[in-house]
Amino acid sequence: MEHNVRIRSLLWQHRGFLSIIFMVALVIRALVFFSYLSHDERYWQVDSNTYHVVATNIAQGKGYVGPDGSPHFYRLPGYPLFLAASYSLYGVDKKVALLPQIVLSSTIPVLVFILSLILFPGLLLLARAAGIFAIFHLGLVLYAGFFMTETLFLFFFLLFLLFFFRGVHCFFCKSKQGVFLVDQPVPYENISLWLPEPLMSTEGSTLFERSAGDTCPAFKTLPPQFFEGDPGVKAMVFAGLFLGLASLVRPVGHYALAVSLIVLALSNDLWKGKFVKASVLSVAWLLPVCIWLVRNVMLTGYLFFHTLPGGHFLYLSAARVAMHVHDCSYQQARQILAHEVQEKMRSYEQAKGSELLEIERCRIHEQLAVEYFKKDLWRSAQYWLTDMFRTMFSLYSSELLYLESGRQEIDYFQKGRPVGSLFERYIFPKTDSWLVKMIIWTELEFFILLLLGFLGFIVRAAYRAWHKKYSLACALCRGLPFMVLFVIIALAGGYSRMRLPIEPLLIVYSCAGWFLRIQKGDHA
Repeated sequence: MEHNVRIRSLLWQHRGFLSIIFMVALVIRALVFFSYLSHDERYWQVDSNTYHVVATNIAQGKGYVGPDGSPHFYRLPGYPLFLAASYSLYGVDKKVALLPQIVLSSTIPVLVFILSLILFPGLLLLARAAGIFAIFHLGLVLYAGFFMTETLFLFFFLLFLLFFFRGVHCFFCKSKQGVFLVDQPVPYENISLWLPEPLMSTEGSTLFERSAGDTCPAFKTLPPQFFEGDPGVKAMVFAGLFLGLASLVRPVGHYALAVSLIVLALSNDLWKGKFVKASVLSVAWLLPVCIWLVRNVMLTGYLFFHTLPGGHFLYLSAARVAMHVHDCSYQQARQILAHEVQEKMRSYEQAKGSELLEIERCRIHEQLAVEYFKKDLWRSAQYWLTDMFRTMFSLYSSELLYLESGRQEIDYFQKGRPVGSLFERYIFPKTDSWLVKMIIWTELEFFILLLLGFLGFIVRAAYRAWHKKYSLACALCRGLPFMVLFVIIALAGGYSRMRLPIEPLLIVYSCAGWFLRIQKGDHA
């Protein structure tokens, strides 16, 4: 509670700075959109048309249906509903529909500022640096003006992180004596359950104390009423709601929920507190998504989020394994798989005696993909790791290269394509525009600095943990599970935009790494 009051006080005290970074972010994003992305419909991406068609049908009162008027299951409803709100108010104008998204994106630097304060209480200089960096981050700037889900998802996901980190007691208490121990039970409002400032000389010293908060002496001394008034439970309500909204924009929210429950299980709450918070978080998450899930069950009899995974895994992932199975090119492998899956679906339809539902066709695609993965597990794993590598190290300026080339597709999946070609593409960009080249090289330099800062923070956290000082490790353990999640789920993609949701965490940790690097004295 004390920490929460301090956060609100700091936000009010620094409202001028926050207003400035919001306005600067808004100006930059608007300039990029109106001077570049809005010309020749550069904001239009591969997936944009589906969202546009569904949103148009919603605005015209036809319901959530596709181009043929049948119920749509391929894409989640969050982004089409967001677009439909603009279409209903201002007409079907794609550029106008992106203006609220640009404004929404301009709040992200403010949210990054708050995120930094929650992870590292009291370090205002660090929070300011992170907020300013987020203003100019190329990925955040570009995707603010793309007709895609990234900005809306990131907005809801960031709000989820803020409330989740607010509600989870993830710090390292001392096993015998220390700053978190109390000899006598004291009122809740006099206890700060937040991690210590990273530069404090007195810190906790036990990492997740056997993964159970009830083994921590600091909590055993607290009265039974302690957790009944825990404001973290209320925070979990908002965390669940925002994660539920994010889950309706991109189909990864249920994975984030699973990671959240693991973090809660490893937190320093009593087991009762863990159970209460996990239950509240799960129920709150279910509230926004249950309407969508119930709708799908009523229309098909199946419980599912969407039907994208089938074709996605078959043609983007399994096709690369099929190249080697059939000794052919990537495009030929896709054609072979398309023929095989059509044969399978005809066989299922004959057995069923009726046309397959869209979700049934999706699952047949998934089954065929799994069959090919099993044929060569080693090569499948190799391609998955390659996709993760590309997700981690691709630049957002690749979108500029794509647009400047006239939207010429790059054959990412050709046989024998060396990993080094990823770096060659940015070091020697194939474009005649010197401005684009300068943007690419500038992003590359800042990305290297970002990674060095992040690695420096990890090294410093490990070094201090080795010397029984765990506050940095505590801050890292809060966000790192989510960072790992978004890298892992890039199994059949490998595009830089897939890591955009964790860029705010990367920015904060990297700035913290550089912040600690320039500090003087043993306490740093």
